[in-house]
Amino acid sequence: MKKAKRFLLLGAALLLAVTVGTAPVASAKTTIKVAGISPVEYRSTQSLYRIAEKVKERTDGRIEMKVFPMNQLGDYTQVFEEIRRGTIEMGLIFLPSQFDVTLELGSMPFLAENYTQIRQALSPGAFVCDTLDAALDKLGVKQLRIFGEGFIGLGSTKKPEKPLDPKADKGLLVRVAPVAVYKYMAEDMGFRTTTIPYADTYSAIQTGVCDGWIGGSSQINYQVFGDVIKHYVAYDSLFDQTTMMINKKLWEGLSEEDRTVLQEAVDAEADLSFQLCQQEDGDYLAKMRERGIEVTTFTDAEKAEMARYIRARTWPKLKERLGDDLVDRLMEAYQ
Repeated sequence: MKKAKRFLLLGAALLLAVTVGTAPVASAKTTIKVAGISPVEYRSTQSLYRIAEKVKERTDGRIEMKVFPMNQLGDYTQVFEEIRRGTIEMGLIFLPSQFDVTLELGSMPFLAENYTQIRQALSPGAFVCDTLDAALDKLGVKQLRIFGEGFIGLGSTKKPEKPLDPKADKGLLVRVAPVAVYKYMAEDMGFRTTTIPYADTYSAIQTGVCDGWIGGSSQINYQVFGDVIKHYVAYDSLFDQTTMMINKKLWEGLSEEDRTVLQEAVDAEADLSFQLCQQEDGDYLAKMRERGIEVTTFTDAEKAEMARYIRARTWPKLKERLGDDLVDRLMEAYQ
C-alpha cells in the first residue's frame, strides 16, 4: 500500500512538472528606441509614430517603440553604428557607406525614370534592394524596407543651356555633394561643379558664388531655396531615400508573430511613402510655378533618353568606387 502511494505521489509530481513546463508564458515586454532624422511634422517622422502605434496595439503592448526624431540620438552615421551594436535598436535613416561602399548603390543616378520604376527598384525582390539587404545583413543590421523621400532636380538662378541635351555645356556652375556619384553625373550632364558645404549653399547661390545646386527635391527647393532660385529643372536624376532598419540580433530574438506584426506595419508605411512623395512632388512643382519660378519638366521619352546616356557614361566611372563586379551586375540587371 505504501509502495502504491509512493507511485501515485511520483506520478502526480511528474504530471505537475510537465504541466508547468508546457504552460504558455507571457512574452517579456520589449522597448525599442527608434531614431529618426526629420522634424516631428515631417512625413517620415509621422510614419514612425504610426508604426509604433500599430505595433503596440497588435502586440498587446509587448513591443513599445519610442520614437526620437530630429537626430536626437545622433546623426545618421552615429545612429547606424549604434544600431549595429544594439545600443539603439531601430532607425529610419540614410545609409552611411563607411563600413561598405555597396551601401551607396541606392544613390546611383537614373536608377529609375519615374515613381513606378523607383518603387520597384527599391522594393524586395529587385536587384538594388536585395543587394543592399545582403550588405546590411553582413554588418549585423536587418533591412526592413526602403522609404521614398523624392526625386532630385536642379535649382538655379539661370536657366541651363539646352537642358534636354546631356552633351551640351549648360553654362552653369552648380553645387553638388562631395560624393563621386553626384560629381560625375552632373559633369556628364554638362555642368561645372563645386563642393561648397551644404550649409553655405543658400548664400553661395544668393551672392553668385555658384549658379545653383543639384541635390534637393522640389519640396526642398521650394521651402529652403525658393527665395533665391529662378528656375527648377525636374531632372529626377537621383532619388532621396531612407532605410528602416533594426539590429539583427534583436530581430532574430523576436517571435515570428511579432516579426510579422512589425514587418507589416513597416511595409504599409513604406508603400505609402512612395505615394506621398510623388503627390508632394507634383504639389511643390505647382507651388514653384505660382511663386514665379520657371519649372522645366520632360516627357517619358526624353527622360528615358537621358537615363540611357547617364547609365552608359556615368555608371562605368563608378567602378573605381563601387568595384567592377557590383557595377557590372547592376548594368546587367538594367539591360
